[in-house]
Amino acid sequence: MIMQKVSDANQLNLPDYNICFHGEAVDDRGKAAVHEIEGRAKTMISLTYDPSNLDIWVSGDCVSVDELPKFLEKKLSGSIVLETTTLGFVEILLCCRALHKLGFKTYDLLYVEPKRYRNPPKRHLLRRRDFELSGNVPGYQAIPGSAILLGDRKPQKGVFFVGYEEARLRRAFEDLQMIQPSKSAIVFGIPAFKPGWEMDSIANNIAVIREQNVRGGIHFCGAENPVAVIEILTEIHASLGPDQRLFVSPIGTKPHGIGVAVFVSQHPEIGVIYDHPKRTQGRSEKMAHWHLFSVTSPKS
Repeated sequence: MIMQKVSDANQLNLPDYNICFHGEAVDDRGKAAVHEIEGRAKTMISLTYDPSNLDIWVSGDCVSVDELPKFLEKKLSGSIVLETTTLGFVEILLCCRALHKLGFKTYDLLYVEPKRYRNPPKRHLLRRRDFELSGNVPGYQAIPGSAILLGDRKPQKGVFFVGYEEARLRRAFEDLQMIQPSKSAIVFGIPAFKPGWEMDSIANNIAVIREQNVRGGIHFCGAENPVAVIEILTEIHASLGPDQRLFVSPIGTKPHGIGVAVFVSQHPEIGVIYDHPKRTQGRSEKMAHWHLFSVTSPKS
């Protein structure tokens, strides 16, 4: 993966594309990203995953997740970009998996950092580190093709990429009590997007780590670095014991989710647990750095 990072879209070496996959823009950076890519992509295709029905909407067409590669096969050609600022994690995963299955070895992913997140109004002292990033959270539900049976008594290893919302990590251990905290690792996004933001993530999650007695290891990789995510997962995956199953929960930054999606799309034996949050409108303000991640998958 080749990574570009610039402070302004005009500095980004962004080529023209035949296809762009995108989601709904809910804040300034999402609108800016879609506007930038609209002028460079021949065809814009929207993706929206429906966790209640396990379907994905592709520019108005409802498609079974299992049928997504076949549905996209006749639509895809030439260069492809995923606008990940607006896409959710599941849409990114399903798209990467479909591209891999269809033999697309190269594609780009665009992501724009937030300048600042929105804090809750009239904050209580105990909520000083909270951000209003998600609204309704349906809870942890299986993603077709990436499900894992936590109760089958096989040895397991879990890896949680965490962000600012400690309730998401807490809910995973409370709702999925077959998860073994002693075999679960935590990954923090350090360095953070901005100096000091890492303290928000650590402060919000440390209580859950202590309460649950999480003892599977603590890891750190840059909040904006999907390559570091792939390196960590490669190392953990290689260290698994006989019959041990790996599952990943990307509940942190979007670049962490990108790294997970790219890695899992090439390792279908890895499970994913995810809580499918609905992103809050206006969750962030203005734009910071622009990123372009260019993927070249290894030949099979």
